[in-house]
Parts: sequence; C-alpha cells; structure tokens
Amino acid sequence: MSGDELRHVIIGTAGHIDHGKTALVKALTGIDADRLEEEKRRGITIELGFIFMDTPGLDRQIVFIDVPGHEKLIRTMVAGSANLDAAMLVIAADEGVSAQTREHFDILRLLQVPAGMVALTKSDLVDTDMLELVRAEVEQFVAGSFLEGAPIVPVSSITGDGVEDVRTTLIELARAAPPRADSGILRMPIDRAFTMHGFGTVIAGTILAGEVTVGETLEVYPIGLTGKVRGIEVHNEPRRRSIVGRRTAINIPDLDRDALHRGQWIGRPGELRPTRRMDARLYLLACAPEELGNRARVRLHIGTGEILAHVALLDRDGLLPGETALAQLVLETPTVVLPGDRFVVRSMTPVLTIGGGTVVDAHPARHRRFDEDTLEALEQLEAGQTEAVEQVFGQERFKPQSVAEVAVRLGEAEETVEQAVGELLAAGRLAPMGATPERYLHADGLAELKRRTLDLLGEHFAAQPWRLLMPEAELRSRLGKGAQRPAVDRAITDLLADGTLVRREASLAIAGREPELSERQRQAALTIEQTYRDAGFDAPREEELRERMGAPEEPFAQVIVSLIEAGTLVRIADNVTYHAATLARAEEVLREYVAKHGSVAVAGFRDHLGVSRKFALALLEHFDRTGVTRRHGDERVLAE
Repeated sequence: MSGDELRHVIIGTAGHIDHGKTALVKALTGIDADRLEEEKRRGITIELGFIFMDTPGLDRQIVFIDVPGHEKLIRTMVAGSANLDAAMLVIAADEGVSAQTREHFDILRLLQVPAGMVALTKSDLVDTDMLELVRAEVEQFVAGSFLEGAPIVPVSSITGDGVEDVRTTLIELARAAPPRADSGILRMPIDRAFTMHGFGTVIAGTILAGEVTVGETLEVYPIGLTGKVRGIEVHNEPRRRSIVGRRTAINIPDLDRDALHRGQWIGRPGELRPTRRMDARLYLLACAPEELGNRARVRLHIGTGEILAHVALLDRDGLLPGETALAQLVLETPTVVLPGDRFVVRSMTPVLTIGGGTVVDAHPARHRRFDEDTLEALEQLEAGQTEAVEQVFGQERFKPQSVAEVAVRLGEAEETVEQAVGELLAAGRLAPMGATPERYLHADGLAELKRRTLDLLGEHFAAQPWRLLMPEAELRSRLGKGAQRPAVDRAITDLLADGTLVRREASLAIAGREPELSERQRQAALTIEQTYRDAGFDAPREEELRERMGAPEEPFAQVIVSLIEAGTLVRIADNVTYHAATLARAEEVLREYVAKHGSVAVAGFRDHLGVSRKFALALLEHFDRTGVTRRHGDERVLAE
C-alpha cells in the first residue's frame, strides 16, 4: 500500500518521569525521541517527540507521541495527548504506580482516549513475584477505566525481553482503531513551529478534520495570518496532500515564525471562528483537593494550548470533587474550539490537574446563572446530532442559517447536518427562507417574529388610533434591529398569506381593524369628506379647509390621515387632495377624452375639466404613476 493511502494511528506515551517511556520508544523504533541537547544532557524528555514505527503489511502506520514525565512539564504532556487514537501507559516494574502515573492517567481519562495498553518497563530489575504484584496493582489502578482488561506487557528496553510483545500489542491496537470522524472542515492544532533552511516556516500537527493540499491558502487562528502552502511532508516524505488523522508538516514560507506557537490552529480562511467563551460539561476529579467555586480562575488545556479562563457555574455555586455540571468558561485569550472537543482543567496554584470535560457550545452568548431555559437548551445540545442542529437554529433566533454555516458551527460534515435538517423540516421545526443557498429559520423563531410584527403594529395603532396603516418600511426598520431581512420577509409573507395582515401599496394594516376616532373627529371626518365630494375637480387645499372649519392643526391632520389611509381621500401631490369618487370620475373623463382625441396634453385636460393647470398636471402625473397613462413627448396616451 502506498504512503498516500496509509492511515496514521497516533499512540501517546504516558507515565512517571524516568519510568522508561523514551527508552521503550527507542527500543521499538531505533529512534531516540530526545533530540534536544538539553534533553540528552539532563537525561529527561522536555519537548514532545514524534516517532514513526514501521509496520510492514499493515494498512496503517503507528506514530508515537513521546511526552515528558516531569511534573513541571504536564502542560506539554497534555498538548501531546490531546488527539490520540490510543495510549501506552508506561509503569516501571521496580517502582509501580507513582505520582505522575496517576496524573497522566487522569489526563488520558479526561481526554477520553479510547483504547490503550500498559507496558511494565524495567522488568529485568524485578523477580517474577514482584512482577506479579505490580501487575495486580496496575489491574486495580485501571479498573473501571478505558484500560480495564487492556494488555499489560512486561518489557525491558535494556535486554529486549518483551519488546516484540509490546510491538505486537501496539499493532493490534492500531488494527482495531476506528477511522476518525471527518467533518471535511480543515482543522489542525499546531504543536510545533520551526524554520528550515531554504524552506522557511514549517508548522506541524495532527490533522483533526479535512485535508490540506499544496498550493492552497491557509489561515493561522486566532491571529489571522495567512499564507500559501508550498510543501507538505508526512513521515519525512513530500506529499501533494495530507488527510485527517495524519501527523503532517506544512511549509508556509510567508508566515512569520516568531508569531507562531503551540496552541494555535490551522484552517482555511473564514472556515473557523475563534471564541472567548465556551459552554461545557465540566467534571471535577474525585481526587481534586477542594471544591471548585463559581468564577474560579483555572488553566484550560484544549487542543495543544493552555489558556487562562474563569469558570461560571450555571446551576450551582460550587462543584464538589467527583461532581459534574454545566458551566461557561470565559477565556482570557481567544482560541478555536468545536462542540465535542475534550479539555483538561488545572488549578492555578498549586498547579494540579483537577478536572476536564467536553465542549457543548463553542460560541455561546453570556448566560444568566440558574436560568432554566439556558440549562434546558444546553442539555438539548448534549442529547444528539439532530437536537444539536436544532439548538443552533434556535440560538440564532431571527438569523437564518445555511447547512454549511451550521456544519462549521458544530464541526460536523455537511451531509450529517443536511440529514438532521431534513428531519427537522419534516417535523415542522424549521422554515425555509427561499434563498440561494437555502437558509432556514427555527419555527419558534419565526413564530416569535410574527408575534413581534403584530406587537409592533399594535403599538403603532395604540399610539395613533386614528390610523389604519403602518408604513411597511417603518415596521421593517424596527423589526430589523434584531432580525435579518429574509426572516422579516418570511414573517410578513406568512401573515399576509393567512389573512392576518393586508398590504396596501407600501403600508400594512391588520385585517378587519377600523381606525378609532373620537366623536369630534368623526364629525370632522364627515364634514371633510362631504366638502371634498361636493368640490369635485376644484378641490380645496387641506390648509384652506382647516382654516375654513376653524379646526386645530393636529386633530385636523389626524382626521385627514385617517381618511387618506381608508382610501376615502387621495393626496396626489403637495396641496392637492381629491375625494376617491372624484378621482375615479377624473379617470373616466380622461379615458373618454383620449378615446376621442388619441392623446391628451396638460392644457387640453385643464380646459376640459375647467380646473387650473396645477390640478390638471397633478392629475396626469398621478395617472402616470398609477399606470393609467404614459408620456409620449408632451402628450399622454393610455398605458395599455
């Protein structure tokens, strides 16, 4: 099988300092993972080591991540253990389970490493009875964990006894490791960044999802630097591309090496979203020394990075050892996370591993504590894929989302989200917006937006009861403060379709509602209407009529607006208002005139109606706007 087809199985070492992790990897591979001068001088592992083990005939390749065992280098150990397929817990047979054995093992469990084995190193230093005692101790130590029932293999890196047994066990672990789920969205945490002479900046890590290809442009999150991929190496061999699950080195010469560090992420521009908050299911280890209080400051280890954060407990004031709770972690520096990502939490001082958990929402709003709706929504996000997809739509409320946008938010494949969207549409939980690409609004959000639409209309008419209509632009402007246009379009369209609203030109009315006038206003309305009806084509100006009636300015204007919105009066130009019946009669006269003369000019229409040029011009321009006539030079002809 070619190198392009080989799948990597990432196996991390773990265990107390000087229990023989690096020596065992060297015995298995012939390679010393301690490459730094300081590591060789001090005889301890300081940095992560990445070693490939040849596995002839196997359709996958084992990659070791050798981690430091010293208690002061736990942050490096966590970075190396963040994305393992399996773990090799190393315990020296002459010492047994030690302090860092316990902390490393806690970290592996918190990160939910799925499988592994135990190597009892330095077996040449103990007799058979002691070896069996240590084996029994280890079996008790791992009981109830992912290593319960896992192989426990005695080995000596000095004599070589058991090395082949360890190799065989590792190959079986690799063979059994399932393929990694792939969302298709490129995401790689940086665990190394360095400069190669003649090539420039190189970054390395394990691709968690998607693939990378030579020639494409990538972005470093969260700092936003971008650069083109000039080369890719896998196991020191050049490749045109690399895929999910592979240890990969990417040459991006344009990147400033000094700006790069472990804990950053590589992805395609715009596909990942940095965050300063994350909602999580948080677990406090039973061995944690004390209760974790609300607003506690902690060291958050996620991906390959360490970030300081504050813990907001959402349903209690303190988390006791062994308990689990929903919490929001507020990060002091941004990072990239996705739902389902595992993390470890360590205390500030003394620096101890105290817990960890799973990301539930990578981009939450700030929550009120003890809020039942918030807690219910987070529990729904935890429940399953369809529920999680629905929850994303629900959280966005009046902001329609596409399948691709939700896929990025959840870190899932678009096909997975598409299937969930289909189920939600069938259940009536989503409403399509009719856009390209199609976007959807949660049914509850659409229902709420309809209620808000009616509430705003209600407020408008409560403040101006004499009005029948609300300008649609004004309504949309007020709705648009919290809702995107496609959502507003859908809400108004639905209310018009079901007969709740009526549209008249550029305004909206509540079906069946009549304007509310006081007794004085009703009497004034009757007088105004009759005056305009009797005036015929020679209608009075509004201000002239108000003065004639001796009416106050504001109440008179309200009645005029009410009559215009009801369609009784029509204001066709500034200071030109007609009764609707008169306007209809003017159209009849116009049609008769054009039928006889073929066209009409302003002067001819003026003389025919016996009105001033101002009125004749205003009428013809009104008929132009309403589609009755169209200009033909200085004349008008019928539009049809």
